Amino acid sequence: MNKYMKYSIVALSAASMFIGVSAFTGAKNEDQADKSEYVLIDVYELPAYEDKGLHIHYGNGKTEFIPYANDMKDHHLDDNGDLLVKTLNKLSSEGYEVISTTGGLGDKSGFITKVFLRLKK
Repeated sequence: MNKYMKYSIVALSAASMFIGVSAFTGAKNEDQADKSEYVLIDVYELPAYEDKGLHIHYGNGKTEFIPYANDMKDHHLDDNGDLLVKTLNKLSSEGYEVISTTGGLGDKSGFITKVFLRLKK
């Protein structure tokens, strides 16, 4: 009888562990199912452009615009860089990582940067 009790306890422990691990794995998959695999951040550093700031494209019909809170003078460039870093940190905490960046001159004497992110696997 003692032998059957040990096997029963081992079987119940194994089943409990399997259910527990499955629950955490399922939660991760459900959380990532709501997210697009890629995100694009357009950084418009164009002083004459009305919508200068960060334009975030999530790829699932959702976009977000974060305007620069200043007039883009030299002494505000650090503030603008800090806004981009905060945004990247936020997206990193949501499971994204930067995979590529590119940039070039805009048509209104400024700079446009594109930052491509992908959901971490």
